[in-house]
Amino acid sequence: MASARIAALVVAIVVVAAIAVAVFMLSQQPGPSTASPTPTEKPETGTATPPAAEKVVIRWATSKSTSAGYRAMTVLANVLREVEPNIVIEPIATPGAVAGMKGFAKGEYDACYAADISLEEMYTGTGRFKDFKPERYPYQTIWVYTLEIGIAVPKDKADQFKCWKDLDGKKIFTLPLLWDVGTALRKALDALGIKYEHVELDLDAVATALKRGDIVATGVYTSAGGRGLAGWEQQLFIQADLAILNPCPDEIEALRKAGIPVAEVPAEAFPKDVGTDKFIGVLIYYGFHTGLNIPEETVYKILKIVEENADRLAKLDKSFSQIAEDMVGFQVEAIDALYKRGIEVPIHPGLAKYLKEKGVWKDEWKIAGED
Repeated sequence: MASARIAALVVAIVVVAAIAVAVFMLSQQPGPSTASPTPTEKPETGTATPPAAEKVVIRWATSKSTSAGYRAMTVLANVLREVEPNIVIEPIATPGAVAGMKGFAKGEYDACYAADISLEEMYTGTGRFKDFKPERYPYQTIWVYTLEIGIAVPKDKADQFKCWKDLDGKKIFTLPLLWDVGTALRKALDALGIKYEHVELDLDAVATALKRGDIVATGVYTSAGGRGLAGWEQQLFIQADLAILNPCPDEIEALRKAGIPVAEVPAEAFPKDVGTDKFIGVLIYYGFHTGLNIPEETVYKILKIVEENADRLAKLDKSFSQIAEDMVGFQVEAIDALYKRGIEVPIHPGLAKYLKEKGVWKDEWKIAGED
């Protein structure tokens, strides 16, 4: 009897030991929900590392380092770099906007700074683009501000001039020959039949030339509806006491009949009293433009960033005030300014996408790259 009990006990011990061993062995096997992949296994979901976004560098040609365009693009580039580090704009100073446009057209830059008046000349092969053969064209990409272009004279001689026609036969610095503002002012004077002698000057020599009597007047301009002033002009008005010479009412009417837009803006941009509280001049639109070398999505993203940061941009540079007030409306206004003159400059697909999203696209506008 005792031996039987001993045998049963031994069997029980063996069974318990076997079960314990089996449990231990099972505990060492990885379960389906806790297994970690080996170096050769691919995780099923949620652990893949996305590819890093590719950085886009845009060499954007502007005008001289003291110009409104260079300053505005530098401000835009800095804000863009903070918001979207993968889009890097490098502002490039050139002798003038047309020089930048020609450099872009030859593939030297990725984008350029251009006015409606210079786009018109490039697309029609006239004026400063006569006999120039572009290898590629800039398309309407982002319009930023207007420039209002007029005339100033020495304040101590202001009583000699009442209207623009009083400058007939006089020596004038009508702004640099290759600059859009100069082209626009000379076009206006020619439309009025005013005969003048243009004197080409370095910008830092204008004040001296006025004081010595080498010229009797100079072209001047403001940006964004009279809010901004180029750096070289700020120095000019500090170095010389100048008064604004506005066109007379009959001259304004004649300019408008000739199809030349005229703007009347506050004279608040000038650093000193200029003898009037309003500045009247001819109007052009300015913007930053590129071609299909910059993808649609990149341009669209830049436009959205500008829209979302327009107030900040305007605080850093008053030239952005107009798009801070109405980003979408200003794009439409500038595009129409060209199309109403019969100059159908195509619109970059990125801007087209942006305008369609806003519900303001017009069927008569053309998208670059589409038949």
